[in-house]
Amino acid sequence: MRSINALEVVNSARLNKFHYLLVFWCSFIMMFDGYDLVIYGSVLPHLMTAWALTPGEAGMLGASSMVGMMFGAVTLGTQADRFGRRRIILFCVALFSLAALSNAFATDATSFALCRFLTGAGLGGVVPNLVTILKEMSPGSCRNRLINLMLSFFAIGGLLSGLAGIYLIPHLGWHSPFYVAGLSFLSLPLLYKTLPESVAYLLHRNRQEEVARMLRRINPDHNPTGAVTYVLESAADAGAGKTSLSALFGNGRGFSTLMLWLSFGMCMLMVYGLNTWLPKLMSSGGYPLGSSIVFLVVMNVGSLIGTLISGVLADRWGCKATLALFFALAAVSISMLGIKPDATTLYALLLIAGGSTVGCLSVVHTLAADLYPSRVRSTGVSMAAAIGRCGAVAGPLLGGFLFSLSLPFEHNFLVFALPGVIAVIAVLLISQKPVALPLAQHRPTEGV
Repeated sequence: MRSINALEVVNSARLNKFHYLLVFWCSFIMMFDGYDLVIYGSVLPHLMTAWALTPGEAGMLGASSMVGMMFGAVTLGTQADRFGRRRIILFCVALFSLAALSNAFATDATSFALCRFLTGAGLGGVVPNLVTILKEMSPGSCRNRLINLMLSFFAIGGLLSGLAGIYLIPHLGWHSPFYVAGLSFLSLPLLYKTLPESVAYLLHRNRQEEVARMLRRINPDHNPTGAVTYVLESAADAGAGKTSLSALFGNGRGFSTLMLWLSFGMCMLMVYGLNTWLPKLMSSGGYPLGSSIVFLVVMNVGSLIGTLISGVLADRWGCKATLALFFALAAVSISMLGIKPDATTLYALLLIAGGSTVGCLSVVHTLAADLYPSRVRSTGVSMAAAIGRCGAVAGPLLGGFLFSLSLPFEHNFLVFALPGVIAVIAVLLISQKPVALPLAQHRPTEGV
């Protein structure tokens, strides 16, 4: 019986309606990820007034969703290698949709924090698996661009949350944006019907008939004759062994895994720290509160542009070079926000800061997916995201701490820029070249 490498079939496919539908659903979910997380920055000034919160308490509330994301990435995201990408994605969408809606009915800081934690848990489990399923189902020629297109919808969600803060909160109160957040739950029936399972997962479970049907949808030009067996073969996959955390440090990946985690953490510290505290920090610098929320919207417009650009650059230059450039731009642009520039320069810096930070967040997910073999890919991406959430937790807490210190305006932004410098160094130290496996572990596979 002839063996066919399923990865080669996927890589050689041309974009078709299967890929468009998959990208649509992943992007739709990512949009709500951005909306649900960034909305806290819009409601924060109102919550601090309504519940008389101190800056430290406000920072703890902001950090609750990040702790939830870390918890979700570890407990839910890593289980996709065991239960399948599709099941985990569906469960996580249901969880974060209901939890975000429940925020609208919170009556105090404790109930609000619990809802934010559960929202974060759902988001933390779903995002790594969106990256993984696109990584495993996209044509090789445009994989990075599709992943970054999907991740760019985080910025669209953030933009929508800023608009909700501007137009809904003044008329309907701070609760109103969370009603919008619950709309993602309505997508579950269609998502259940149309979201496919990953070919890599099906192959690891040796579900050959389902693999054959899925490959015909992915690549209609693939029409093998005679009896065939599909395999998932590469040097890295062949030696991957069992799905475990130890596999993330095997085959010469240990130091690179640590540097990946560090770069993830620094990236998330900048993204979530700024999205949580930018309106309040700008307001403390003398800008009107309405204008400060507009600044958040501008930054998320930059996030959208930067994410799309970073995807194109990652396909041309590679993930490492793109990340090094974008982290450097983030450090420079954020530090310059503290000099109170003129309006034109300020908006330009906000665009660059948003584009470079969230652009990094997109590419660092792709780098994580590239670093690990398919057998442990969901575990690898989920663990990187989970450890990175330490930075996401630190961001809101750091903003609250800085605000309580009443530092000079420009010092706050210098502190938020420092992670960008650390991340540049970490990214440059990552190696994507696994240690060569013994020849005995390589088994020849026939092509199509």
